[in-house]
Amino acid sequence: DQLLLIDDNAMNLDTLLDTLGDRYDLRVAVDGKTAMNLIDDGYCPDLILLDVMMPDMDGYEVCRHLKAKKETCDIPVIFLSALDSNNDEAKGLELGAVDYITKPFFPAIVSQRINTHLELKHHRDKLQNLVANKTQQLTEAYDDLKKIHDQMVQQEKMASLGQLAAGVAHEINNPAGFVCSNIVSLEKYVGRLSEWALFVEQILPSVDNPEIVALLQEKKRTLKLDYILDDVKDLISESKDGIERITAIVRNMKSFCRAEGDTFKSHNVHDCLDSALSIAHNEIKYKATVKKEYAELPPVYVLPQQLGQVFVNLLVNAAQAIEQQGTITIRTSHENEWAVVKICDTGSGIPPEHLQRLFEPFFTTKEVGRGTGLGLSICADIIQKHQGTVTVDSTVAKGTCFTIKLPLVKKREG
Repeated sequence: DQLLLIDDNAMNLDTLLDTLGDRYDLRVAVDGKTAMNLIDDGYCPDLILLDVMMPDMDGYEVCRHLKAKKETCDIPVIFLSALDSNNDEAKGLELGAVDYITKPFFPAIVSQRINTHLELKHHRDKLQNLVANKTQQLTEAYDDLKKIHDQMVQQEKMASLGQLAAGVAHEINNPAGFVCSNIVSLEKYVGRLSEWALFVEQILPSVDNPEIVALLQEKKRTLKLDYILDDVKDLISESKDGIERITAIVRNMKSFCRAEGDTFKSHNVHDCLDSALSIAHNEIKYKATVKKEYAELPPVYVLPQQLGQVFVNLLVNAAQAIEQQGTITIRTSHENEWAVVKICDTGSGIPPEHLQRLFEPFFTTKEVGRGTGLGLSICADIIQKHQGTVTVDSTVAKGTCFTIKLPLVKKREG
């Protein structure tokens, strides 16, 4: 590991060089400006020991510059200073330092703290690399899906749809499979790190050195280890959600070409709508206000996941049709033996010449690369599977309204 020692006191530097020289690759700067010049020239140490009181540029200013730069903001900084007030220490920690040691210092303590912070940095870097790798794999899987969709848009014959969908499933399921497996492994590793942290916490009371116990507890608080461990779990959860969405896209493409053996369930349509709103929230929140006008509805026999996909698709389309700010209205009603769901927007509307082709596979009014032309055709297929209907009314510059009707009683075939 490479350490940068920044101090204008020759005796302090000699002590540190004697203590650390046989364990680390050390470089020395006798003032803040010299240190910043080294770093600006490309030197990037694993940890910095930094004095506060120095001519021209003090240690606080050096730390402020380091934390402001993307290339150096994650380098652990430990202050070594004769300033021993609580305010001085608090200022150093607020600027982003991981530790603050007052002079005169005990070399063995300095060495141990350096070792601790380097270990924490290595663990953090390893976790960040793992998360970055998984994120890259998810991005590549998504890009693969997008490329395959773009190719599918160019196909002219409906007869080839089944073969193309099978190819998409094969191409996506393979990378999605190893990404999912790696995320599961990552989750296990993080769980073991959490167990280790908990084990250390549990044995601390048995340590007969109160000063060491207090030091470790303070370090844990300063480094925000509890937050880091919780945040890593959230990152993993988000990555798992992403791969599950990719898998669902492939599954729904297969559903368009070939009916799946799903079991219809008695379900609350409003629950499906609320779930879809939650999924599409990020697409909607900056574009539209959502108005819900729910009527009393009995349960309907549906495939909840597929019906939810229909609602998500219509909600996302509604948001994309609104250029600046508008309203999306979701209205339900009970008409004879039908449950009726209307999803209406105040967007740009659809030209009359496009309405008749709206549910055809591969037909899209969006620019190349953004729309595949499969979304509404899959929606129509799912609603037909439910023995329901989907229709659309639209006026250019005023908005569009999709109406879905689902039978309240499960119909029997034949």
